Amino acid sequence: MTDLLQLVFSGLAQGAVYGLVALGFVAIFSVREIVNLAQGEYAALAGLSAISAVAAGIPLLAAVLLVVPMVVVVAVVLERLCIAPVKRMTPLVSIILTLGISTALKAIMLLIWGPQGRGLPPFPGKDLLVGGVSIRSQELWILGIAAIVGFAVVRAYEHTLLGKAMRACAEQPIAARLVGISPRTATMIAFGVAGFVGAVAGVIGSPVYFSSWDYGLALGLKGFVAATLGGLVSLRVAMAGGLVLGVLENLVAGYVDTGYRDAVAFLVLLLVLLVRPQGLVLRAPAVRV
Repeated sequence: MTDLLQLVFSGLAQGAVYGLVALGFVAIFSVREIVNLAQGEYAALAGLSAISAVAAGIPLLAAVLLVVPMVVVVAVVLERLCIAPVKRMTPLVSIILTLGISTALKAIMLLIWGPQGRGLPPFPGKDLLVGGVSIRSQELWILGIAAIVGFAVVRAYEHTLLGKAMRACAEQPIAARLVGISPRTATMIAFGVAGFVGAVAGVIGSPVYFSSWDYGLALGLKGFVAATLGGLVSLRVAMAGGLVLGVLENLVAGYVDTGYRDAVAFLVLLLVLLVRPQGLVLRAPAVRV
């Protein structure tokens, strides 16, 4: 029983990182129906940039506060340069386009930081032992920050006028324009939100899971799988899907074989596509502007 609880708790921490990345996918798709395959690269870029900032003598907290806005700016600039000029954007075009952006970002990170993975210094705190279960302080940081950020993003998208207006651009683009909502501006903001959650995922996960130039590939895939559980439209289900995926991976690694860990995401994606391709949500939430 202790082993099970240990695996579940560690899986929740890993899944919280997946959930934040999944929020980025949904944040963009629910506004413009763009599948952003560069989402995982925001996390890798944030982690590596924060590591370099700390190595240059910047305190850990200051490095994080510096890097997260930087990645948001990068995400917005890439949207302005590569996404906004495309007149007829479809999900297929967005996949091809953002795959190219992802490849370019990986190449840049490889040239700057090299192939070796590295991690941020641990956040302050002491590990705990509760009922025989070892709880690392880093995992508590991950769960706490992910909960705060996830709640803030869901709240902003579902309960603020700006969030509802942004989502209206995807559901009723013509009506949105008629009432003065600019889809171009909404898309730019959505990419900024995606850059923010991706950067947060990258910096909080780096002390435990390390960062490397190709870290975003696996992270982006697993975030995408979690997002598909909500049909790429539900932020709540995407976050929960990330947690479930992290736990499943840990259970498979602990009770079956660590070599099958990464196969869990592919299996879940396959099941979703075969059984319920629209995701686990019954219907898209209504939007009132």
